[in-house]
Amino acid sequence: MRQAFSMMELVFVIIILGILAAIALPRLSLTRSDAQLIAIESDIVGAINTIQREVFSQNLEPTTLNGTMMIDIAGLSPSRWIAQGNGIKLAKNNSIDSANDCITLTQENGNLIFEIQPKADSSLCTKLLERHQTRREIPLSRSNAIF
Repeated sequence: MRQAFSMMELVFVIIILGILAAIALPRLSLTRSDAQLIAIESDIVGAINTIQREVFSQNLEPTTLNGTMMIDIAGLSPSRWIAQGNGIKLAKNNSIDSANDCITLTQENGNLIFEIQPKADSSLCTKLLERHQTRREIPLSRSNAIF
């Protein structure tokens, strides 16, 4: 007589696989949005630090900074960021990301201004607002030393 799995054993295995899938699938869907959030936060922190360092070390006039210079200085990806006037905004497909148009980094009067505008229909903007202030002003001052 051949030994095989009984119908009850197969049903239990299917139930266990269903439970594991129910637990794992929602977690996998969150992973992509969490990764996007962390990448954007990393870009902003890196941009602020790099721009501050370059203004000081290269003795740049902070009021001359514009969006294109910010992207170049900070080494930001043009597929994720787009220059707009004196600042940068989140981009998608080389245009402003209308679904997540809530993040700006601009230069005003020689200061960097990081702003997050509330946007109820964007989970990314909602998560950013939970983790950060709506407006942060970062002073840029150049050195008076000439190298």
